[in-house]
Amino acid sequence: MLIETLVASAIIVALAAGLAHVASMTSAAVLASGAQGKALFLAAQKLEQLKTLTWTFDDALLPVSDASTNLAFDPPTRDGSGLSPSGPVTTPVAGGGYVDYLDRDGQWLGTGPPPPAGASFVRRWSVTPLAMPPGDPLLLQVVVIATGVRGPAGTAGVRPNDPGVTWLVTVRVRH
Repeated sequence: MLIETLVASAIIVALAAGLAHVASMTSAAVLASGAQGKALFLAAQKLEQLKTLTWTFDDALLPVSDASTNLAFDPPTRDGSGLSPSGPVTTPVAGGGYVDYLDRDGQWLGTGPPPPAGASFVRRWSVTPLAMPPGDPLLLQVVVIATGVRGPAGTAGVRPNDPGVTWLVTVRVRH
């Protein structure tokens, strides 16, 4: 009777340990999924801001583009580079108004460098003219790095499939 009780207790302990491990893994996956979902929202938000900037033709069919909006501030200011060409989005320190930092709730904290305290997301974007008429197409890229997944020092040399990296790309043409 004592041996049966000990065996039954051992089985219950083993099952409980296995369930605890599964619960821990599930919790970590849910947290990572939440960060990835927030990063996707933040990337889409910046892409939409870039798409609202003027990139058109006037009545005389001359190109007109926004070259002064600074989207690195919230709300945007008029002392930036708008849709002017930027450096690559993968540079270690994106500068010139093409980077901002957000807290874990997606609230804007500032622009950099260095990242302000409490930054959970680094959001960088680039504007690259494509040499193909008509419409003067622009390649717009937005990368959001979840620092809790990747680590604060891990923001350089990102690739689209890296953990904690959300990367959105679109092409915009003049209308």
